[in-house]
Amino acid sequence: MSEQAHGEQEHGSSIADHLEYWIYKVDESNPFMQIHVDTMIVTLTIASLMIGFAIWLRGKIVAGAPTGAQNFVESVVDFINTTVKDNFPVHNPIVAPLAFTIFVFILLCNTIDILPAYLLGHIAHAFGAPAFRPVPTNDLNLPAAMGVSVFILVLYYEFKLKPIHFMQDLIMQPFTNLVPWYLKPVIMPINLVLKLVEEVAKPLSLSFRLFGNMFAGEVIFLLIASLLLVGTVDELLTVGGVITEAIAILVGLAWSLFHMFIGLLQAFIFMILTVVYLSIAHQPVEH
Repeated sequence: MSEQAHGEQEHGSSIADHLEYWIYKVDESNPFMQIHVDTMIVTLTIASLMIGFAIWLRGKIVAGAPTGAQNFVESVVDFINTTVKDNFPVHNPIVAPLAFTIFVFILLCNTIDILPAYLLGHIAHAFGAPAFRPVPTNDLNLPAAMGVSVFILVLYYEFKLKPIHFMQDLIMQPFTNLVPWYLKPVIMPINLVLKLVEEVAKPLSLSFRLFGNMFAGEVIFLLIASLLLVGTVDELLTVGGVITEAIAILVGLAWSLFHMFIGLLQAFIFMILTVVYLSIAHQPVEH
């Protein structure tokens, strides 16, 4: 969604109209029983493209000095491996591939924001879709699902590698070690609640940080379009219309570049926090 986005906007289209999802309701009476079809379509498309590209690149790998796509991918892999080594002191063969997949997937989802804002919506509408939002990370469902998946993986390793220590940490750290034994039955439930809040904050921070930044960027794009763009061809042919349009393109371009950087940064933050949370789960028990 760049400055070209604004050329796609129809006169009279509101920001609220653009922020609607293509919803399929499984149960009309239950608001939780619904599917955002646009998010599913774009997510599955990006995942399929990633798998297809990986299969294609596998057949193109050559020994010696890499070139082209192989060189670019190897540079990204080296960057991810270095980041994981710096933040993950023990060995786990799935962490680096997981970090790479998360980084590339979120980055590709965020990069869709450089497309014209209404382009995919118009195409989807031509095929009968009532609404279409092209950036899946703007939908809280996707960041939340990814955050919960990471959280489940962290809990899996906590229980697998140090189950007794983890359970003790849930009910006995830090307050129960600071009070007499006869007060521990009172303090342990409080301890458990505080620890659960700390654990639940991990997926919440992952998902809401990504969603909030991408959603805010999309809304600002639409505000730029609605405030600065002219509405008709007649207005565009005036001196004021030309000046307004030029300002809108410059402001849109500047925000597009900044928002692309934010999308890259959010992909990196989600990846690095995933590695850090898994690193904490793998830390040995101190005696």
